[in-house]
Amino acid sequence: MKNTVKNTIYSATGLALLGLNSAHATADSVFGKDKIGVNGEQGTLIEAIQRYINTGMTFLSLIAVLFFLWGGFNMLTAGGDDEKVKKGKTVIIQASIGLFVIFLSGSIVNWVLGLMA
Repeated sequence: MKNTVKNTIYSATGLALLGLNSAHATADSVFGKDKIGVNGEQGTLIEAIQRYINTGMTFLSLIAVLFFLWGGFNMLTAGGDDEKVKKGKTVIIQASIGLFVIFLSGSIVNWVLGLMA
């Protein structure tokens, strides 16, 4: 379990840093100051990136909720099997950590993009 939690944290941190690096690289360009259209709306490149990040966070949050449900299903259908209960608890704990990392990384990226605007 320690390796799974550690790998989840490392992966989420790496993705957050990659997102920050990509956002910083595109926000400094002159193109970022121009008005562009995304889904029929006009806005800056930074606003478009923020919309994509919010969409991605919504998608990842839905996946985390599905993992919550899977963990709860494992616990409910354990039928006295301690291993299945333990597996369900592990899935719920990992989904909680993942949900926390999703919201934290999205908030940090939006905050940094807000500073650049």
